[in-house]
Parts: sequence; C-alpha cells; structure tokens
Amino acid sequence: MRRRLTTLMCADLVGYSTLMGEDEALAVASVQELRNEHLEPVAKTYGGEVLKRMGDGWILSFPGVEAALDCAEEVQSSLAEHKVIKLRIGCHVGEIVEDEADFYGNGVNITQRIETEAPPGGAMFSEDLVRQLSENRQQELSDVGVFNLKNIATPMRLYQWRPANLTTAPNKGSLPSIGFEDFVAAPATPESSALAQDLHDGMVQMSMKRTGITTVDAASVEGTPTLFLTHGRLRVSGTRARFTVSLILRRDMTTLWTQSYDGDVSDPFAFVDEILPVVSSDLRLQTIQYDGNRLAHLKNSQLSVSELRARAAGLFFKQTVQSWEEGYAALDRAVQLSPTDGMSLAMRAQSRLNLSNIKYEPLSAAALAQIGRDLDLAVAESPNSDFVFWARGAYRLRALQDFQGAAADIEHSRQINPTFLGFVDLITQLALLQGQPQKAIEALSTYSQMTSNDPFRVTRLSFTARVYLAAGDYAMARMTAREAADLRPMDRGLQLLKALTSEKAGDQQGLQEARAAAAALPKEPSIAINQLTLPQDMGWINDALHPQADPV
Repeated sequence: MRRRLTTLMCADLVGYSTLMGEDEALAVASVQELRNEHLEPVAKTYGGEVLKRMGDGWILSFPGVEAALDCAEEVQSSLAEHKVIKLRIGCHVGEIVEDEADFYGNGVNITQRIETEAPPGGAMFSEDLVRQLSENRQQELSDVGVFNLKNIATPMRLYQWRPANLTTAPNKGSLPSIGFEDFVAAPATPESSALAQDLHDGMVQMSMKRTGITTVDAASVEGTPTLFLTHGRLRVSGTRARFTVSLILRRDMTTLWTQSYDGDVSDPFAFVDEILPVVSSDLRLQTIQYDGNRLAHLKNSQLSVSELRARAAGLFFKQTVQSWEEGYAALDRAVQLSPTDGMSLAMRAQSRLNLSNIKYEPLSAAALAQIGRDLDLAVAESPNSDFVFWARGAYRLRALQDFQGAAADIEHSRQINPTFLGFVDLITQLALLQGQPQKAIEALSTYSQMTSNDPFRVTRLSFTARVYLAAGDYAMARMTAREAADLRPMDRGLQLLKALTSEKAGDQQGLQEARAAAAALPKEPSIAINQLTLPQDMGWINDALHPQADPV
C-alpha cells in the first residue's frame, strides 16, 4: 500500500436523481458532457487525475492547491449559464492510501462532506487548503464560517467561491461579520474588569462556533471592517451587576439593539455561566434578523444548504404567511440537496406544522407520519442540537399527544441549552394538558425577558394571553391580548383574541372595539394565532380564533 498527501476534489451533479426520473437520456448525456467536455478535460490541463467515477460524481487528485482552485473556477465559470448541469465542488488537502484495487483515507471523507456544503454552481474549500494559497488567491474566496461536518470529529472553517455573475451585487453574498470591542467595567476595579473580560471572551468564543457569520475580536484586530460591532458595559454595585450589550451597524453607527441583563456577582463564575448563553442567544437572533437580505439577489436553486437555512430563518423573522411559505420552500430545497441534513429536516418539519396550525388545515396521516420519520432522522443526525429535540418534542405533543415522549425531548433540549426559549410553549401546553394551569402560568415567566426588539414578541404575547384564558385568569388574558393587538392592529386574528378576552373579562368597550376592527379586516390566517394543543374542554379557545370565525 502507498500513502501520499494530495489535493483532493469531489464533484457531483446536482439533482441527478430527479433528472434521471424525468429524463433518463438527458441525465446520462449530462454526465457524459461533464466527462468529455467540462470537468475531466479541464482537470487534466491542471494536472488533475480522476481517482474514481461514481455515476454522477467524481473524486479527483491535483498536484497542488492552486491547480485545484484554478480547475474549480474554470469548470464552474464555463457552466454558469448551462441550462441543465449544475455542479457542487469541494476541495481539501489530505492523505490517501492506495492499493491495487482502491484508495482510502480520512481526507477523502472530509472532502466529500465539504462538497455537500458547497452551493450549486460554486465550490467550497477547507481552511487547510486555503492556508496554502497565496494572499491574492485567498482574496477570491469568502469565509463562510465553521461547520460541523457529518462524521468528522473536529469542526472545520470553510471558504466559498462563486462565479462572478453570482457575486456582482454590492455587499451581497459575502459572509456577515461581527466585531467585539473591549467591554467596559464600572467601576474599573481589577475584579470588575476581569469579569467584563470573561464576558467578552466568552461571547467571542460562542460567536466563533456559529455558522454563517465571521467573528472578530475587534480589540485585537485594529480597523477590521466588520458589518456589526458589539459594545458591552458592566456596572457593578456590591453583589449586583448589570451587563448592557448593544449591536451597532458599523457603516453609520446606528444602534440596532440594546438589552440589559441583571445578576448576582457574589459568585462571578456562576454569573458568567448564567448570563453568557442568554446574551449570545439574543445577539444571534438580532444578527439573523438584520442579515436577511444578504443573499436576496440569488435564487433558491443557487444557494447551499446552510444558505437556504439562513434564508428560511430570515423569512420566518418577517412574520407573514407569505414569508413563512417562502421559508418552507427554501427548506424543502435544502432537504433535496442534502436529504440527511438534520437541521434542515427539523426546520422543514416545524415549518410545515406551523403553516398547518396557523391555517387551521390538519395534515393527513401520511404527512404526519413522514414528518415523524424526518424528525427521528434529524435527531439521529444532529444529536447535539437543542432545536432538533425541541422540534420533535413539539411534534410528539401536538400531533401525537405523546406526553411522555414530548417531556423527554423537552428535557434533552434543556440539557443542551438551558436558555433556549423554544421549549417554554411546550412546557406550558403540557402543563395545561395535565391539568396544571398554575404550572403553565409559572412557565411563562421566562417571557418576562422579552424586549421591544424581540421579533416574536407579538406571537409570544398572543400565546401568553391564551394560556391565561385556559387558566381562567381573564383579566391578565385581556391585558396581554390588548397589548398584542395594539402592536399589530391590522391582524384580524389578534382582534379576535382581543374580543374573546374582553368578553370573558366583562370589558364591553374592548369587545366592541375588537369586533369593529375584526369586521374591517379580511378573514385570513394570522401568524400570531396558531392552533394550540389544549384539553378537550378548552377547545373553545381555538374555535373562537379560527381564521373564518366571527368575533364572539
């Protein structure tokens, strides 16, 4: 057996299986065209060697990193306007072991995983490969963050390239970046300054683990032109502390978001452990919200799996039925590209359930069974994701009424991320189903941290109002529903909720106001009103809020 270090390339034809089903002759002709005109001839001119052909895929070896980059760029540029052929290309530097029959090596596995993260029509490169490129060649690539590749133990930072016709939009397509300045402590004692530094370093480390964003310690890299800046100020008085974080849009220094977090610093380590996950989670929500248009100039068919997930997340923040439907389409495309991607499967499953619930359109038994299989696969593929377990818990609770299974998934989600707000609604509905209304209300206390910049504020207020209704606290239900309706007065679903809570609380004026407002609005689904999973004797809440219902 012979070992050698080489530059590896994996390439595959996007949508080959679908094309085979629709037009077998065209699918075969496309593979032949790649073999005879595009991929293999170009690779040969750069010293490339075909190690293996796999129907619609290739594994190739190159004598150097720039040769692989040159080949990838030339092949994809020549195919940029092709009506049928779209390739994904992944490249990495790794060792292979060869014998007379085949070749082996972890480098091949890594390269194949990198290729699945590449966008159709583009190429993805490992950090190991990029480090060996000249500085000028590195400038051709975009840092797309750190990825947890399937069956690869160590997370890897990847770099992406697209043909010029897909990257010409100004300031679009490049990865958003966030810089963390030094956090200020007041008073600036050694203890408070050390605590501020711990918060700073912890936030930088958590941000660096995210995909889809570049993180910079602005204090150590002078003049780094990041899209966002993060300011932090820690004020300490005795054993009490307030940590205030601001997200700044660097181009005009506009403050996009500010939030303060209070805690007890008598145990500084516990304070940092408690504050960091909450702050980092909130900061993540804000950067996703403001980064929604980065890839707006590209179609779903031109995006990678991670980019499709990012697009869907941004669309969900817009809080309209149309944006949610567009988000579902993006996730459906992501699953087509990578059928075993756990996060895409879970996001698509949750999106489909959400659309069904807000439209009050029950899914068929077959559709629900498929969602269940997708979520089981998502858990198997992404066992360290709080969201994946939460999504399956939601399915088990809402679709199956499986209380034990839902409780187990909620607990898994909490163990992974104790600050994840998503499981609050599951705990609350589970408590109501188990006849524990007070426990349901107590669970809502987590929502007390909501700020005016929370993109889901209205939805959470709507949920809270309905929980108060179910628990029989009509006064709190009315107050909360009124706040939600005031924030989004053109939402008929919220006016129905305001009418229902006003009627229960004996508020005739509020009831008449809500009735009049609802009568002037079209009967259509509301993002803020979904069908809750409630005990049978509380079904009147869902009935009163049906998109086609008239006000009580």
